[in-house]
Amino acid sequence: MATETDEFEPDVGPHGGGLTGSISDWVNDNIRTVLLGPSLAALFVVFIYPALMLVWLSFQNTAGISSSLDPTYNLGRIFTDGAFWNAAGNTLIYSFGSLFVSVGGGLLIALALNKLASNRVRNTYSTLILISWAVPLSIVGVTWRWMFNGQLGVINKALVDLGVIAGGYSWLANSLSAMIVVILADSWSRIPFATVVLLAGLQSIPQDMYEAAKIDGATTFQTFRNVTLPYLRPSFFVAGLLTWMFAFRAFAIPFTTTGGGPAGGTETLAIYIHRFGIQQLDQGFASAVSLILVSITLVVATGYVYFILEQMEEIEI
Repeated sequence: MATETDEFEPDVGPHGGGLTGSISDWVNDNIRTVLLGPSLAALFVVFIYPALMLVWLSFQNTAGISSSLDPTYNLGRIFTDGAFWNAAGNTLIYSFGSLFVSVGGGLLIALALNKLASNRVRNTYSTLILISWAVPLSIVGVTWRWMFNGQLGVINKALVDLGVIAGGYSWLANSLSAMIVVILADSWSRIPFATVVLLAGLQSIPQDMYEAAKIDGATTFQTFRNVTLPYLRPSFFVAGLLTWMFAFRAFAIPFTTTGGGPAGGTETLAIYIHRFGIQQLDQGFASAVSLILVSITLVVATGYVYFILEQMEEIEI
């Protein structure tokens, strides 16, 4: 028979009574909220809210003293501005140039490292190669700008000493040579990433495949074409996608190396956005261009990942 005291005794959870027990019971009953809540809040603050603000600002006409809602104004300005198309073309040249040089250079270095018999030596060289990846991009740009300086640059000094050129050449004063310089600078900073990814892919290839190719009498080139490259396709896809995405949105290296010059010859979309958003304070127009930049990146990345998944289904690893 229940007593009167038992009838009015408060419910006690599995973690006991008091404030601490109540909090523990709530956490236990809402464990998914507790675990995912901070991550979702950080995602909203860092990504979702800025993305929504970017879309909202892209619909604003901020060219004058006051801003006003005009959804088509910025798009009309973008597609009729010759400087935008120049920046878009430079961005494509810059990003794909960096992609080919970075992945190609990374492949050569990865193949060389993979031939080393000693794991300690291979790891040492891999660590040293990663040093260039750790250098801030702005410092990379400034360093390469001084290297190719027309008067004091070490490149001109070396070429003059070798008798290749008679005097100082202004590398950054010519659009073509300036574009080559910024592509090489960007590639130098991204080759280590491609090297690490491709080296991991090389080390994951079953040695039985090489032994079988050797027994069949395959040459070195045939082995590379029929064994190494097919197994490296997933690694190529990962290194290529990330390298292109970083280069397509690059700002620090071309800005600190050439500032977008000469005469817009190396102005990428990121520098174009900086010119309007920071220098001219036309944030609506800059947001509209940024929205186009992000949209292109997402579309290409989505299609690329879908292509990767299809290709990986065809490869037995």
